Amino acid sequence: DIPLVTLIKDSKIYKKVSVLTGKCPDCKTSYSADHERFFHEFGGAKQPKRVYLNSAKYLKIGSNLWVDQLFSSSVINAMYSFHASASAYSQYWNITYGTKSTNLSRAHIWQAFVQDSLRTIAGESNIDLELNDPLNITEVTTQAFDLLGEQGIIRAANQHACSECTQPYKKTSDAVMADPAAVVGVDENQDVPPLAEDDRVSPQPAPPVYEDNSDNAMDVDKRNVTMVVLDGVVMGPTHCAIDDCVNNLLNSGGASLCDVHNEELGSKCLVHDCTNDRFRDTSACQEHRAEWQKFTKYQTRQTRSGIRRMLQRPGEAQPWNPQRRGPNLQHHDDDNEEPPLPSNYFSPARFYCVETHCAPCGVVIAWTKFARSESTTNILHFLESVYPTEDSRPDYICIDKACQVLRTAVSNGSWDAMKHTSRFIVDTFHYLGHRTTDFLCRTYCNPSPGDGSAPNLVIIEYDDNGHPHAKRAFNTQVCEQLNAWLGGFELILKHMKPGNFNWFLHAMLFYHTKHVLTQQKRKAKSQEINGDEEDLGLDEEPLESNISESE
Repeated sequence: DIPLVTLIKDSKIYKKVSVLTGKCPDCKTSYSADHERFFHEFGGAKQPKRVYLNSAKYLKIGSNLWVDQLFSSSVINAMYSFHASASAYSQYWNITYGTKSTNLSRAHIWQAFVQDSLRTIAGESNIDLELNDPLNITEVTTQAFDLLGEQGIIRAANQHACSECTQPYKKTSDAVMADPAAVVGVDENQDVPPLAEDDRVSPQPAPPVYEDNSDNAMDVDKRNVTMVVLDGVVMGPTHCAIDDCVNNLLNSGGASLCDVHNEELGSKCLVHDCTNDRFRDTSACQEHRAEWQKFTKYQTRQTRSGIRRMLQRPGEAQPWNPQRRGPNLQHHDDDNEEPPLPSNYFSPARFYCVETHCAPCGVVIAWTKFARSESTTNILHFLESVYPTEDSRPDYICIDKACQVLRTAVSNGSWDAMKHTSRFIVDTFHYLGHRTTDFLCRTYCNPSPGDGSAPNLVIIEYDDNGHPHAKRAFNTQVCEQLNAWLGGFELILKHMKPGNFNWFLHAMLFYHTKHVLTQQKRKAKSQEINGDEEDLGLDEEPLESNISESE
């Protein structure tokens, strides 16, 4: 009764390979090449459990198909490096290595990705993942994220510190510019533009008074100064359409409600504040049939593709097209008000953005999804979840809308707890746009003040000729760089269910962090080797005159 399967090792296909299994006659635990299965007694019932073995050398990705870890690693590397979807990779593999009898589907590639990634991430926590059995692949990703996702915190970045994301504490600055609104690296050879006359008065509520760093025990005791950077990228999965509900949809085949609200409103009109029963097979009552018909009219694939073509037609001076060349103005400069509530719940809602949280060196610390907007309140709640204690908070928090976050923190009182440990600053690009119009931003959120008021944000660097110049101590653009890379996954992520979305994004950010850490180790090792070579004089030319004299 030994099953014979197809095995793919790297790119080679082996037919009729035996798969050996074992079973304990006492506890009934079964043993396979990639998992163990046992029964867990709970409340008098026996629940089958599956343990995903991190030590597995071979993974089952189909009913009669196994692969080795070199194959599954290739899948992950392709997805990470080329933003390849499971469908694209399956097409590539079939064209390159496939045979008439062995072809891979999108489901096979997705299974290989999930099976390998959950073992890698579980291994980072030194555990073997244990889930209920049996589960479909979406249930596996959902439960794996619940157990290993740690609410978006990337374990690979735990306790990370390097020379790019920490700086030695110092009390005095090396910069000598007189204007506190000056930015190091920008204003050395130009005058700082003045604040607009109508913005010279401090906004309400009054901005906080920062404590003197020289007398702050927190700064004196700390050997290093740290910074983190936050930014959002507009993407996200769908969720329940009901206000303030972010539960998963009942199904992804046209449902707009979660299972809870579908049970509650399954026979009711889905127009906001309407309690009438639905009319026949529609989602609206007799009174709101016109609104339902208007909705269905614009939901056909042909109509939506036509609208998309009109909006994207280049070279036409239409009112909805940009009236100037170049990039659009950053929407982060605008106040983030909550969008108005929808008039109906005919279609599911979608998460507004993914918020990423990075160290200046590129290591990803955490991520989360914001449902309705990248509001300042959402950002503050995110920071509180990542840094629950005073000791865990960084010294500087860089956000493109830090001045807005600071206003909200002062207004709602959360600043009282943060002001003893952290400061909000804006990245350089946004600060240059804010400093002439925003008193609070100009006064308190300068990313690298030239007058020396924040000495730990400025360092001295020497060029190749040995000439010193001041520069910003931290990379404040790191999240925008990360989000530009994440944008390459948008077409893949937009069609995923929430469980798959969460796991795929968490896994990609985990692998990205591991990649950054590996690059740092290689760089440090290379510098160490080069330093040793210089000490040995390997780069010096031989002294020919001395040799000739000795001869």
